[in-house]
Amino acid sequence: MYLRRNMFLTRMIMFVINFIFILFMSIIIYNTTELICDYDISREFIEKIKYIPTIPWKVPVYSILLLMLLFMSVIVRERISKDKQMVFYIFSLLDIIICVGIMYCLNMSYKGILLIAIANIIIYIGGMKKRGFFIAAVIIIYVLLDYDILSIKKNMFSINDYVQYYTSMQRLYIFGIRNILNSTNEIIFILFMILVIQNHIEENNKIKELYSKLYKTAEELKIVNIQLQDYARKSEDMAKTKERNRLAREIHDTLGHSLTGISTGLEACIELFDIDKEKMKSQLIKISELARKGLLDVRRSVSELRPDALERFSLIPALLKLSEDINECTKTRVNLKVKGKVLKLGADEEETVYRVVQEGITNAVRHGNAACIDVLLEFIDFELHIKIDDDGIGCCDIKEGFGLKHIKERVDMLGGEASFRNNDGKGFSIYVLIPIRRRDVK
Repeated sequence: MYLRRNMFLTRMIMFVINFIFILFMSIIIYNTTELICDYDISREFIEKIKYIPTIPWKVPVYSILLLMLLFMSVIVRERISKDKQMVFYIFSLLDIIICVGIMYCLNMSYKGILLIAIANIIIYIGGMKKRGFFIAAVIIIYVLLDYDILSIKKNMFSINDYVQYYTSMQRLYIFGIRNILNSTNEIIFILFMILVIQNHIEENNKIKELYSKLYKTAEELKIVNIQLQDYARKSEDMAKTKERNRLAREIHDTLGHSLTGISTGLEACIELFDIDKEKMKSQLIKISELARKGLLDVRRSVSELRPDALERFSLIPALLKLSEDINECTKTRVNLKVKGKVLKLGADEEETVYRVVQEGITNAVRHGNAACIDVLLEFIDFELHIKIDDDGIGCCDIKEGFGLKHIKERVDMLGGEASFRNNDGKGFSIYVLIPIRRRDVK
């Protein structure tokens, strides 16, 4: 950005120098004309020259107007998008025509104005071939449109014809100032070219730096890609392990619960065999229904892994149905109580609550030989407290088996807490706290 600003500044300085040069030449022409008229040597002047010069006032007016037009074309180009190259080609041709027009007004005695055209071509024309074509055209014009060359075949007026009317010292000053302005214009153009070259060097260095960064990034991406592939393999293994555990939990919860109910019901049928065969038959029918439900539940667990009761009912009715099945098929009595304002739970929360209650009942019947199981669901603020108490034999040393571990795993996944307590041989208690994500009241 800094270099581009400096390049624009150098071109503006070239405009100023060319303006001063044209103004200086115009003053010489006008002042010489006045001297010729004052000393009444017009006839002598006309006889000496080979070509009638341009009217003095036209030289500065036409030259400066053309220079201002060239300046305005630069300002317009600064506001045009670099993508519109065809527009820049037209402007470059216009630059060459304007510069030739200024040279013609000055009788081909000054060619420095063409350096501005070359500077504009370098800035605005993209592509080496097209830029080279325009620069070559300007160089050919610079070489051929020279006073010494053109005056061989064509009568032209020379600035020296004006300067000869001054004293030798004045001529030295005039030629000295002209050479200084001409040299200054060339020096500024050289400075402009240095800035252009420096800008290209910086751009090349930036490209090299970007390439180096891209190469380094590519190498890092290769390493990251290898790490991601390794992570993907590990994640896949972890997902498989997690899925196996989930399937194991589902099958344990569904099949274990059903088999526990069937086993307990069959024990009751054995006792009724010699006492009440009609009641035993009714009991066997209920056990058969429980077995069919268990089979459907196992099939459902494998395919959908969501309790069939929860598919057909909401949570509380599903738990009531679970309690009724146990009460009908076994001697154990399940008492379900719900306190507080029931909140709507997510699907994963409902399934966890259902499995916790199901596992608590199954353990109490299978391992505790419980006659009564109290299940309490209490909604406090946005938490669900579950307490399952039974009057079974309990256990002296709590060892978390498959069922209790799965309760903890399910609850942990929801950010809750689960604890177990033995009531000194007078039953067993399960306490679970589950935070509820949803805030809408059912």
